[in-house]
Amino acid sequence: MAIGCPCKTIIKITKTKQRNCSMPIKFRCQHCDQLMGISRSKAGEVVDCPTCGLSVRVPGLDGEVAPIPQPKLDLKDAELTNALDELAAIGANVTLDKQQHVEPELNLQPAASVRPAPQMQSAHEEAFKAIPVKPVSPVVAPQQAESASPIQQPEAPIAPVSQLSVEPANETEINHEEELSNLASLAQKRASDVLAEKKKNRLKRSARYELPTSTWIIILITFAALTFSIGLLVGRNMSPILPTVNANQP
Repeated sequence: MAIGCPCKTIIKITKTKQRNCSMPIKFRCQHCDQLMGISRSKAGEVVDCPTCGLSVRVPGLDGEVAPIPQPKLDLKDAELTNALDELAAIGANVTLDKQQHVEPELNLQPAASVRPAPQMQSAHEEAFKAIPVKPVSPVVAPQQAESASPIQQPEAPIAPVSQLSVEPANETEINHEEELSNLASLAQKRASDVLAEKKKNRLKRSARYELPTSTWIIILITFAALTFSIGLLVGRNMSPILPTVNANQP
């Protein structure tokens, strides 16, 4: 029985170990089910998914996945403290509004009747007993008053304000897109009207200075006649002067 060389077996084992170490850990994202492959050196660490951007835990070499701890708030962070202050201010404003609504309702409730003390009541009764009272003669009411007995209608119980059913007001839904389109159409119409008015004013101004073609023809004819007559007059005046000049020359 041939026995293999132990050196070869050791080399094979080292090669398989190197292959296992070089192969990445493949797992899926817990949030978007994206298949990822990460180096074995990052086993058990928290990384960000390249697809959804959320944090996931890389499985360990034994295949176990530890849960991700909840993030702790850094109270030294300026942005976080500012956001918490704004939330606290909003909550304080809400509580103040609730108190302002509750105080008028408490004021509307009838005040409880204050019963006088028994000692004060007895003192008042003794004072009234000490005052002498004259006997009053009985007044006989007329027969008509006796016959006419008023019919008392039972008063309907008044329900408290809190139990009254208040119908909500019909809130009309406002379509902002229609309002914006209407405003845009009005602005466009106004701009076109302004341009039309400017064009009309320019045409009116140009029409003031424009003359008809017949007027221009008359002006040109008169100008040509004037120049022709001026040329004739100048030629007549210059004709007797030229012979005298020629005669004087030797």
